[in-house]
Amino acid sequence: MHDNVRALPTPARSRVDDSALPRLPASHIGRPRLAQRLLASDSRLTLICAPAGFGKSVLLNECARLANPATHLVWLDLLGHPLSPGELLARLAAALQLPHGDGEPCAELSQLLGRVEQPLWIILDDYPRQPCADLDACLDRLLERAPHTLRWWISGRRRPAWNLPRLLLQGDLLELDAQALALDSEELERLLQQRQLALPDELRGQLLQHSEGWLAGICLLLIEGTAQNLAQRLSAGTPLLLDYLQREVLSGLPDSLLSALRTLAHMPRFCAALCDHLLEDEGGAQVLDQLRQRQLFLQSLDGCGEWFRLWRPLAAMLKRLPGNHLHVHAHIHACQWFASRGEVREAVEHALWAGQPEVAANYLQRYGQDQLLIGHSVSQFLHWRDELPASLFSSTPRLIMLQSWALILCVRLDEVDSCLLDIDRFLPQPSARRQQQLIAQYQSVVGMLQRQRGMRSARQHCLEALEALEESAWSQRIICNQGLAQQAMAEHDLIAAQQYLHEGLRLARQRGNVLFEALLSVDRTQLLILCGEPVRALEQAEQALQELQLGDLQGPTLARLLLLRGSLLAAQGKLVEADEVLRAGLSEAEQSEDAYLLFGYQVLAELAGMRGEFDHAQQLLRRAERQMQWLQVPEVRYREVLRFAQGQLCLQQGELDKALEYFQQGLQRMQTDHLLAPSGFYDLLPRARYQEAFTRLLLGQTAVAVAALQSLRADCRQSGHLALAGECSLSLAEALYLDNQPEAAAASLHQAVIEAERIALLRPLQTLYQRRSEWLEEVLPALTSTCWYQRLHSQMLGSEVILEPSESLLSKRELAVLELIAQGCSNQQIAEQLYISLHTVKTHARRINVKLGVERRTQAVARAKAEGWIS
Repeated sequence: MHDNVRALPTPARSRVDDSALPRLPASHIGRPRLAQRLLASDSRLTLICAPAGFGKSVLLNECARLANPATHLVWLDLLGHPLSPGELLARLAAALQLPHGDGEPCAELSQLLGRVEQPLWIILDDYPRQPCADLDACLDRLLERAPHTLRWWISGRRRPAWNLPRLLLQGDLLELDAQALALDSEELERLLQQRQLALPDELRGQLLQHSEGWLAGICLLLIEGTAQNLAQRLSAGTPLLLDYLQREVLSGLPDSLLSALRTLAHMPRFCAALCDHLLEDEGGAQVLDQLRQRQLFLQSLDGCGEWFRLWRPLAAMLKRLPGNHLHVHAHIHACQWFASRGEVREAVEHALWAGQPEVAANYLQRYGQDQLLIGHSVSQFLHWRDELPASLFSSTPRLIMLQSWALILCVRLDEVDSCLLDIDRFLPQPSARRQQQLIAQYQSVVGMLQRQRGMRSARQHCLEALEALEESAWSQRIICNQGLAQQAMAEHDLIAAQQYLHEGLRLARQRGNVLFEALLSVDRTQLLILCGEPVRALEQAEQALQELQLGDLQGPTLARLLLLRGSLLAAQGKLVEADEVLRAGLSEAEQSEDAYLLFGYQVLAELAGMRGEFDHAQQLLRRAERQMQWLQVPEVRYREVLRFAQGQLCLQQGELDKALEYFQQGLQRMQTDHLLAPSGFYDLLPRARYQEAFTRLLLGQTAVAVAALQSLRADCRQSGHLALAGECSLSLAEALYLDNQPEAAAASLHQAVIEAERIALLRPLQTLYQRRSEWLEEVLPALTSTCWYQRLHSQMLGSEVILEPSESLLSKRELAVLELIAQGCSNQQIAEQLYISLHTVKTHARRINVKLGVERRTQAVARAKAEGWIS
């Protein structure tokens, strides 16, 4: 901490002599998180740049009152007015009670400040709001040559033209902007308590979000505000707030800049090029520079300073000003600009805001299936479908097909049938070629629709579509190959599934389409899981995730990959990391309205059941069912999945008869209706057969269980479903043991354990060990010397076992570094404790992340603890 600053007291004590400081507001709320940050810095310049009403002056005042009493304070309120270097010299000399010469003002200022021997803080509040080239140049020189006893504190609404990058690199600048000054939830709570205003959590959140932490805006809204009228005030504003904006923000602005602001208030985002297109009469891209200089509530939307928006309170008030009909023309121009760049979503939105649904429908035809996979585009597309006249969406075959694909992605299957009826109106087509292509596109939709419904006829439709579709219809060809791969997995033809996925990936890579490649990686990951290759499956999921994250691509595909990765981590026993990844995937799936969220809920419910949290597991399954119903997903897509999940939960609770009933009902329904498993649950039928046999085993029906397990294992081995075959082998060994066939059971167990280790079947081996630990240790004495035994034993005790470093992926030095990271040590502290350089610590940290396949320190620590490498 700076020598001239005392530790921040609680409550803060005032300086002995603070008469030179302005009076703090009567309703002042201390902001220790900001004051502590400023006071702890030893930079020679503290610069606070923000629009009106963010509490800049009050924060400086708060810091000044906490300065060391030995520090000489000079507070100059510049009132935002222009100031010459000579005037600054005169005011400083008077405040310091020192004479000054008549030479060049900047040189005289330098000499004056050099004569002050005690620590000195100069506070310039409300720096000139209009450019002052002479003053900026003078202070730029003074900041560069300031004595070490001098510290400048400057606030203003304009970022001065100083060499700030150089000061920043030298460590001589601490700068706060509006985002840093925005109220946080804790400060808002203290403000509400001071005003004796109790608000519900939801309304408090709305207030913070709407105001974006703007202190003046919040205070003005709260004047005469109550819990009953605040929601209306947020949407309509108040006369006081509008008056404040007009006086403190808009007053004195050039007409051209005010006109530009009123246009930009209607833009969700804008950049320099869009400003050039929209604001030609107001100065184009130069408007952005003026907004930056004047600190006019400009919010950056990215890390590279390209895209911006206005702060919500200012934009909301500008929209309410009279004469805002001109925004329609702005939306039309923005629509044209986004369309010229191929950004269809924004073009459609601006066309709708301009009240031109026909134009919006025209742009919608440019949507591709891959664009539906980005972010929340599917739900947005279907929202437009509800908002626009139905006749527009059925006006062209292209729009009909796009609707169908969007509905299939959201698994709103029943709506697809009525949507496809409109295709008849466009038959016959003008030429045989166009007729053939339209029918092929229709068949590709029907094929995927029937795949989602678990119908065996889906395969024929996809094959016929592939035969007719031209190379230019590459996205439909990829989707057909995906549908065929999913159908093959559901039919347990894993070799055919691999071939279809390979062809789909080839087409996606030819087009350089990361989204389609990632979409197919979801199915490829699941295929590898079925084939008993969980390590490769995890690598596949993580590689696809990395590609999506590099492209900053969110949406349903990201959600599915996260959920798959979480389930694979859970299968490896890395439960802490798995839970974090699963919840992130579930959140993304819910935001994308993707029915794959069922997979996430099912895995989380299974893990909760394993921990004995049966009530929580039931809640998760009920929540999954509600989500499916809210998303209008047909029961065929989730009913049997939830039925089998309920059976599994009964099994974990020991309710064997009830579990058997669930499994039998599900099997009968799928076999009677000739249904194939839904996407994401391709082994549903054979796994239900396994669960039924396993339940019979626990019920003591050993002979029936042995026969069923032998039959199922043979089927799984024939189809290449090695993961389930491995589980069958373990359960078969147990069944033989209970059927009084000790020799056959021992031989089967030896082979099953070798198989389980080879395909990393940790969880089934753990459950077997929990039930038959004495038998396993008696029949397999060599097991007790393996890393696997330590994992199994730790699972029984509910604790973690520390493995020797030689059994981990990390070197002894890397383990030592990771141990200190887990203790919360900084890189410098680790270097000091291990007597190595800071560079070496950073190198070890990078290598640890690479070896463990993680991105953050917390993930590396969680992985190492789960593996038992560190305590």
